[in-house]
Amino acid sequence: MLLFFLRQPEAKALLTFFSSIIILILSANSIVIPTYIWIWVSSNFIYIVLYFIPVILFMRWFARGGQYSDIHTTNLDGQTFLITGAAGGIGKETAFELAKRGARVILFARSTNLTEAINDVKNVVRSPNNVAGYPLDLADLRSIKACVEQFMNNENK
Repeated sequence: MLLFFLRQPEAKALLTFFSSIIILILSANSIVIPTYIWIWVSSNFIYIVLYFIPVILFMRWFARGGQYSDIHTTNLDGQTFLITGAAGGIGKETAFELAKRGARVILFARSTNLTEAINDVKNVVRSPNNVAGYPLDLADLRSIKACVEQFMNNENK
């Protein structure tokens, strides 16, 4: 139970906060370090290194954030996902990951980039029939209406 709690991002952030305060208190009061060494350290650049580097390392280690580990083994056969902005960035990466897991992926992107995005996703998909694409420009209302009509005519299953 304690290990589950410690793996949560919120608990890691709290541990980072409290540990940085403890480091600051210990270093400011020179409880651990003898006074003559503390005077030399605090008057140099070493003080910054001795305080900030451990705090940064704690923050990276504790507050890293969790990752959903079951996503790598999830089978998405029979599920359909509609992805806007699929020509690049996070939309394209999402299409890749969903296609690898067997999902049917329908891409929506500007017509200039759509065929390239469809071909890229078809290279990683289990079945090329699971990838479809429709031209869509979200800045143009006529394009949205035409895309919806085309989608409804072709995908009306």
